[in-house]
Amino acid sequence: VTFCLTFLSGGQALAQHQELQGYWAETQIGYWLEKGVIKGYPDGSFAPDKYITRAEFITMTNNIFSLQGQQEVSFSDVSAGDWFYGEVAKATAAGYLTGYKDNTVRPKQWITREEVAVLLCRLSKLNTDGSNAPASSFLDAADISSWANPGIATAVQYRLMNGYPDGTFRPQDFATRAEALVALDKVFWYINPVLITPM
Repeated sequence: VTFCLTFLSGGQALAQHQELQGYWAETQIGYWLEKGVIKGYPDGSFAPDKYITRAEFITMTNNIFSLQGQQEVSFSDVSAGDWFYGEVAKATAAGYLTGYKDNTVRPKQWITREEVAVLLCRLSKLNTDGSNAPASSFLDAADISSWANPGIATAVQYRLMNGYPDGTFRPQDFATRAEALVALDKVFWYINPVLITPM
């Protein structure tokens, strides 16, 4: 299992992941490493640019949001003996995972950026019935699946996800571990805002 709740002290966690120094998502990854919510691979790497599977994304989400409640899993491609069975059960109970029309959840498949956007909106319970303008403004808007357009528009509107400097969103691209974590970090702080009061 890639992601776990084993505690790692901040210094120890960051020292084990030298490839994060100066990385664009160093702050967010370092924060959750310090919390012990995520960890890297046995070889000491975090591999932030590696693609993330749907099962890994679900596990990361459940850990960050401390989701514990479970619901019976009926997806045809998830069995009780699978390491991710409990994680899928938590995601289903939380209501952000509904699976595909063919009753699969495709846990071992890489997750796309548009899928991430939709799951983020469900997780944060944002209304996706509004304008699609933010999504349609991307240069590659034609590549966005119709079912994902409202989710991308809403995720961008609430700054849970961003496009790229070249004006694209790249909806069909697979999300990296760093991209997934940063998006979830933004959702976490959207749901749990930090209020700073004057002294």
